Amino acid sequence: MTVEPERRSIASCCAATPEKIDLSWLRNNPGQLFNIPNLQRERQQMLDNQLVASCEDTCWKAERAGLPSRRTKMLSDSRTHLDVKATPTTLHINLGSDCNLTCSYCTKQYSTAWLRDINTNGPYLDENRFQINTNDRIVLKLGQTAIKSSPGYQLIIDEIRNINTADQIVITGGEPFLYNGLEQLVTSLPQPVNIFTGLGVDSKRLKRILDALPDTVTFTVSAENIDKLYEFNRYGNTWNNFLKNLELIQQKFNYRFCTVVSNLTIHSLAKFREQFGTKQDLVNLCTDPDYLSASVLDPESKLLYQSTMPDLLDTISVEYTLEQKQKLCKYLSRFVEIRNLDLQIFPAHFINWLNE
Repeated sequence: MTVEPERRSIASCCAATPEKIDLSWLRNNPGQLFNIPNLQRERQQMLDNQLVASCEDTCWKAERAGLPSRRTKMLSDSRTHLDVKATPTTLHINLGSDCNLTCSYCTKQYSTAWLRDINTNGPYLDENRFQINTNDRIVLKLGQTAIKSSPGYQLIIDEIRNINTADQIVITGGEPFLYNGLEQLVTSLPQPVNIFTGLGVDSKRLKRILDALPDTVTFTVSAENIDKLYEFNRYGNTWNNFLKNLELIQQKFNYRFCTVVSNLTIHSLAKFREQFGTKQDLVNLCTDPDYLSASVLDPESKLLYQSTMPDLLDTISVEYTLEQKQKLCKYLSRFVEIRNLDLQIFPAHFINWLNE
């Protein structure tokens, strides 16, 4: 189960499209956050071999295009439960969208920096991820303090604290280290916690919070590039600040990396793996939006990366469409223009292909 207290939403997993939590229903059914009616309906659909609408964007769409999906990559395409009323074995808490970075593959839902960017500069493409809605305006207007103090937010946090059945608890954002009170929340949870972080925070703030966390906490660090390509794809952080913050993590905690594989992040991925990779690293394939998929690449890049990273062969080898390439070019043009970035850091054959 994924819970987003800031947006009052919930989903069956970390990849599913979230839906609004009925707070009135939850108040009348305490302790049943995991069993709200729609989640039970989705589980019944799964048991009946029916497609679930909230799985469309990140799983069904990818699989129809011949791409691996989150579902197949995590080997979660087999039945493990038969009762629609259950308790979570994995609890994923998205604390909020506060984030200083506008990562090239990310969106307003997970980054207030992206939200402010779109609010200021307008949509990049005619897609929901680039449109400002009513809920977005509330997030922009209220800020973290007001959101956290609201009764609905506190109700959901209290429900989370009372879930003691999960084998693992994962905390993400946004950037969790921008969440005021992270250390208090972590120490109040019944199981050891894994925190996903992009390390896009001030080193002094990071060290202060790390010093207050128990050494049972583990970290999943989001990164996949080095030097200038890192700064392009993780825009808002510097390579030197990332290295400094990573060293702070290494001093006390166990960690791994989560590498997001897209057609923009793949170009120095092999070097990153060689210099920093661990045996526990996760791979997150970018399939939404599909024009950022690692399959939307020039032929020379495809041949090169298929040989240097054979584990990505199935993804890279899928044929792209002209529409996907056109959307990539339009998106990338806006991304570079607004941030005053230079595409010359990418391989020449990739740039030439974009310009064809």
